[in-house]
Amino acid sequence: MADPVDDVAGRLYGLPLEDFTRERDAAARELRKAKDREAADVVAKLPKPTQAAWAANALVREHRDLVDTLLDAVDELRAAQQEAVAGKGAAALRDAAAAERAAVDALAAAAKDLKPGGRKPSAATLERLRTTLQAAATDDEVRDALDRGRVVADAEGVGAWGLMPGADAPATPPPRRTKPRAKPKSKDEAAERHAAEERLREERERRARLETELREARAERRSRERELERAEKAADRAATRLEAALAAAEEAREQADEATADLESAREAASEARDTVARLEEQLD
Repeated sequence: MADPVDDVAGRLYGLPLEDFTRERDAAARELRKAKDREAADVVAKLPKPTQAAWAANALVREHRDLVDTLLDAVDELRAAQQEAVAGKGAAALRDAAAAERAAVDALAAAAKDLKPGGRKPSAATLERLRTTLQAAATDDEVRDALDRGRVVADAEGVGAWGLMPGADAPATPPPRRTKPRAKPKSKDEAAERHAAEERLREERERRARLETELREARAERRSRERELERAEKAADRAATRLEAALAAAEEAREQADEATADLESAREAASEARDTVARLEEQLD
């Protein structure tokens, strides 16, 4: 027998992000109507995914081949980690790590065309997505959620090696190429710090201006909404008065038509009476 919660969750986590809450609440109501209160309670508590988590789920549905490549690379990396820990060398680990990074890069590139919440993902969202994809190598829950397209939260960083819990770093880690970094001169360092502080100040001022503009825009919107409400009520009252006036005018027209008909009848009767008087006068003469 199909699990109603699993069915609903599978549908919800494939929806556009902006539709999740509304559809989740609607699904919970339907389950309550069907007397499945236990399932309804579970569905009502299904967490809305973060933008990065939604992007991961969307990749599962739109780029399943790339996700499968990553999951295969994750499995290879885990096996290579175990062999490296056992002292069997780090060459396979370096190759597996490179394959896993390449798979993550491919998915991160594909995610740039997604639109969580109706907009393209920000650089911060893409970075959190990358971290979540990398976490599949060390976290079984993340791997399973990614495989099923049910990721709901951003995973934590996994470190440079991304080793599984309980594993020690290999005895012969792959060489890391580091570029020597020259020590900045004190004047340059002070100038950079000053420039950074200036940028921070400008950013704070910009945010303050935006927040002020937002408050003003909201106040203006509320004022316009109140004016609209008053105008709608006035229009309703005017329409009511117009309907009453039209009804009165129609009644007046009917009365005028009746009076015109009565006048015409009276004229005809008066004309007949004059003719009768004239005839009688002729007979008397």
